[in-house]
Amino acid sequence: MYNFKRLEDLTFTDDFMFSQVMKNKEICKEVVETILGIKVGRIEFLTSQYEIEIDPEAKTIAMDVYLRDEKKIINVELQNGHRLELPKRSRYYQAAADIDNTSPGELYSEMKDNYVIFICTFDPFLQGKAFYKFENICRNEEKPLRLNDGTYKIFLNTAAEDLTLLDPELKLFYDYIRRGTADSTLTEKINSSITELKEDRETRRKYMTYTTRMAEAKSEAREEGFIQGAYQKAVETAKSMKLENMPISMIAHFTGLSIEEIEKL
Repeated sequence: MYNFKRLEDLTFTDDFMFSQVMKNKEICKEVVETILGIKVGRIEFLTSQYEIEIDPEAKTIAMDVYLRDEKKIINVELQNGHRLELPKRSRYYQAAADIDNTSPGELYSEMKDNYVIFICTFDPFLQGKAFYKFENICRNEEKPLRLNDGTYKIFLNTAAEDLTLLDPELKLFYDYIRRGTADSTLTEKINSSITELKEDRETRRKYMTYTTRMAEAKSEAREEGFIQGAYQKAVETAKSMKLENMPISMIAHFTGLSIEEIEKL
């Protein structure tokens, strides 16, 4: 029912290949440094599809790429489809990462700086800018007064037409995302990693597992949607029948709803 690309056809902008390539510490470090323009220290932890469950009753998240060094927590997300909730999603991801990395006895002053990076293949804010960086600032000051809480949200618009303000290395990274042209040391490393992964048997097995799980998740979501849609239709039918003063027993028979559900309408 679902068409997935062959492993041979995947590129860096496909979720599976992106997460596999970024597991390479050297590549991941260079990508992050190119985007942020700062050095990343010795990576203490690096993983992909990292799940954080703050509380059994809270929303669980799975981060595409998640790493930390001595002073920083960094989450890198690849985003191909435009979603209006990205700003609040970035807020939730940062909060979850802070909770995941802060021990009960730790001082607030010891908290690591927290970066969330969204690599978007579209303009997330429709402003035409190639690079959006957000910090918390005081708005009622003539000069920006930074909160200095160590949180940063970065959104890359790799579809931007004007890249003149970008650092040359970052511009070449954008070109690679857009056209697949490997014209820098970093993008050549990414290309080489992709070639190796496509020839690796274990990666092929992982991709088969990935596509199977994705198909199952889509089927479950579709089935749930059908169920919700059918229920809503039954409710609307029951409301119409009640307006016609039809007996509740007859409404229950035709809609499949219980008498208790119908009485509540």
